[in-house]
Parts: sequence; C-alpha cells; structure tokens
Amino acid sequence: MWWSRRRALASLAALASLLAGCGFRPMYGRGAGRQTVAAMTAIEITPIPDRIGQILRNDLIDSLTPRGQPARPRYRLAIAIKKYYSALAIQPDATITRFNLRLDARFTLTDVATGKVVYKDRSRAIGSYNAVKSDFATLAAERDSERRAARSLSEEIATLLGVFLARGKAAAGSG
Repeated sequence: MWWSRRRALASLAALASLLAGCGFRPMYGRGAGRQTVAAMTAIEITPIPDRIGQILRNDLIDSLTPRGQPARPRYRLAIAIKKYYSALAIQPDATITRFNLRLDARFTLTDVATGKVVYKDRSRAIGSYNAVKSDFATLAAERDSERRAARSLSEEIATLLGVFLARGKAAAGSG
C-alpha cells in the first residue's frame, strides 16, 4: 500500500514538473489571473437578436460580468448567431423523430477606446431533441435543446475570451 502511494506521489511530481516546463499557468490564478478576471468584467455585451440570443447574452453576463454590465466598459462584445436544423432519425414512413440543432456564433471583441477589433472568433454548439406525436412536447424539447446549446456556446465563448485576455496580459507583462 505504501508503494502505491509513493508511486502516485512520484507520478504527480513528474506531471507537475512537465506542466511547469511547458508554461502551464492557471487562467484564473493569482497575479495575471486577477488581471484576466478584471478584463473580463470590463466587457460590455451588446444585445443579440431573438430569444436564443437573449438566452446566450444572459448566460454570458452571468459568467463574465456577474455584477451586471460595467459602467465604463473597456471592451464591447458583439455576437451574431445562426441556427440550423437537420433531421437525425427518419422512420421508414419518412417521419422525422429526432432533430439536431446547430448554433453557429461569430463574435468580435472591440476595444471601446480605439474602436479597433482586438479579437474575433467563432464557436459552435450542437443539441438534439426528439420529435414526438405531441406538438407541445416536441416544442418544449426543442426549446430545451436551444437553451442547452446556448449555455454551451456561452461557456465556450467565455473560455475563448479568457484565454485571449490571459495571453494578452501575459504578452503585455513579458514585453
């Protein structure tokens, strides 16, 4: 038993040294991590059309600026969403029983002071839902799939923004 604990500790030490050697640094850790969090809370999120856009925007506000929109934003985030449906399960009588919902989001982060786009990227989320005989149940399943896909998009966009801002702070700090 002591041998397995010893081996586990040695493995953890080796892993830690490998991660340190490759430049691994926690995105939200101390030091530069605080600067990253401060930069993320200075992002104003512009309104996004449609219900799915409203859900995405609210999720992003909750994760990026949990205390509400900043009074003096440093960045402005604009997002455009496209929604696609595709039949996933088709019965022999041509009845569709399952759909895939794909959300494609293109976003730009603009420096408010200069008006210059500092970062742009895209993100995608896929959800699926069953189509049943009850129209109400199918509609409820579709809306739930939209909410889950929007949440997935918001998490990915927040992560991409965090990585960009952390790298930007690291590059600014090392230069």
